[in-house]
Amino acid sequence: MSRVLLYTGKGGVGKTSVATSTAVMLSKKYKTIVMSTDPAHSLSDSLGVNIGSEATKISDNLYAQEININDAIQSHWNDLREYLTALFQYQGLDPISADEIAILPGFEEAAYLLYINDYIKNNEYDVIVVDSAPTGEALRLLSFPEVMRWYMVKIFPISRTAAKMARPFMKTFSSIPMPNDKVFKSAETLYDELGNIHEILQNPDITSIRLVTNVDNMSYNETKRAFTYLLLYNYPIDAVIANKIYPDNTGDFFIGWRDSQVKILNEIDSAFPEIKIFKSYLQDYELLGSEKLLKFAETLYNNNDPYSIFYKGKPVEFSRENNKTTVKLKLPFADKKNLNLYNRAGELIIEVNNWKRILYLPETMANLQPENAEFKNGYLYITLS
Repeated sequence: MSRVLLYTGKGGVGKTSVATSTAVMLSKKYKTIVMSTDPAHSLSDSLGVNIGSEATKISDNLYAQEININDAIQSHWNDLREYLTALFQYQGLDPISADEIAILPGFEEAAYLLYINDYIKNNEYDVIVVDSAPTGEALRLLSFPEVMRWYMVKIFPISRTAAKMARPFMKTFSSIPMPNDKVFKSAETLYDELGNIHEILQNPDITSIRLVTNVDNMSYNETKRAFTYLLLYNYPIDAVIANKIYPDNTGDFFIGWRDSQVKILNEIDSAFPEIKIFKSYLQDYELLGSEKLLKFAETLYNNNDPYSIFYKGKPVEFSRENNKTTVKLKLPFADKKNLNLYNRAGELIIEVNNWKRILYLPETMANLQPENAEFKNGYLYITLS
């Protein structure tokens, strides 16, 4: 099965250069595609080649893709789009505006995930390198399947039943478009495919998420938050890449920056003791074109094969003792004062700042309530009783 390597980080940290250079290096041994899920695509600039919305061949073993959301919807769930367009036109919107607004929130994230799912299902590539959007958008991308799952389990059956009952009456009294079975089937297919890619992205034998950061406090703090939130959603992170480090020969003007970077680099080493840390120095050339990208990747990975899995762990574990169940969740940089826990009908809701994880409890634990929570050594221990 294909390997999936997803690179994300704060905007401007160089994740596109890191992802693209990784793909160029991997293509020397594996059939590789690098795809951008960043709406502000820059793969074309990085590789120096015009890249389309479908896989574009760059060299013998290397392909690239900058996904177009309209093409993706057309190929994956056009029935759903047509229904929404008709509904918005009924509300008085002109056809062009109705067609545009029919791209609902989450469709874009779903489109990216479905392309990954298709490539894995068809076994088209040995490696899929994802140049993800900046951290916030990447978290929305990766949390979307879980949001979709909640909707399909809780709301979808009700909506489908209601539509089936109302359809004969609405035809008599109103011309408002009602969703037909093709629309619901399209939504079901979308849900099934998202469920599949969700499992793939959470499987550490297949997927590795790698965080790219610059060695400054703003980038590093965002990296710590991203690390915590990704673990909250049970995604496997195997490496952190500290990028754009100033070398010693940058002169006295940068001495303050170099001193600051040394402190942050020391902290990065201690903050991620189990995770592979790669360090990349600021280059004296612009990272454009396959030749320079390959040179950069060889320096970055330093005899390590980026195809490798650099770390595997269990961010969520259940244990039972003395009639009490403990959920152990790896959240190294979370703060208890920003933590909220509750059980909602068998769903353990874990809120950290603005992010929420729904942990579906086994049936035997569905009625258990959070009794206590404490942080120890980077783990959150939740006692249920």
